[in-house]
Amino acid sequence: MLFLFPLGSDSVKKIFIEKSISLIKYRKELNTIEEKKMRYGLEAFYNLITKIIVLFIFAIIFDLILEFFLLSLIYSTMRLYGFGLHAKTSLQCWFTTLPVYIGGCLLIKYLAIPNFIAGIIWIFGFFSFLLFAPADTPARPLIHKEKRIRAKILSMSILLAYLFIYLYNFSAILNNAILYALLMESVVINPLIYKLTGTTFNNYKYFQKNTV
Repeated sequence: MLFLFPLGSDSVKKIFIEKSISLIKYRKELNTIEEKKMRYGLEAFYNLITKIIVLFIFAIIFDLILEFFLLSLIYSTMRLYGFGLHAKTSLQCWFTTLPVYIGGCLLIKYLAIPNFIAGIIWIFGFFSFLLFAPADTPARPLIHKEKRIRAKILSMSILLAYLFIYLYNFSAILNNAILYALLMESVVINPLIYKLTGTTFNNYKYFQKNTV
């Protein structure tokens, strides 16, 4: 399995991006802004694909395919408008993603969560979304107020939709996946985790100051 981890290294990713950019430039001329956007998109694509491949292999090994699918789907939709912290390097991302996802899938499959604990997670998640979502990053500050308001409304709507699903279904695995994804997203949008990792929070404010 060790041969899979170089896929997530910064050097391999850089080679992939540079060769892709060279191929694109061969077919189309890019200005500075277009190239920057292309690099960001290629990096996001590379990170996504390599993580999916490695995590899916681990999910197969540990018989966690259903749990992995549910967690990925639910967390992705919560993060779609809630956004949140990103790891600063590929290595940091791998060291957090593997245990959080695979360990989380094991908890989803085998853990029985008491209603009291579930209630605490929902209260924590609700106020986290209400107060902190959408949480931007230095690389992608949410500079438009209208987009921030729209993301807030949509993130809260998604949260309420999952609350409805949680209350009116009888699948322990699905409910566990919702709770775990909610906890994950609540943590990555919290200003405390930004402070602990040395990342600025509400980056649109710094962008506005620098443009005044």
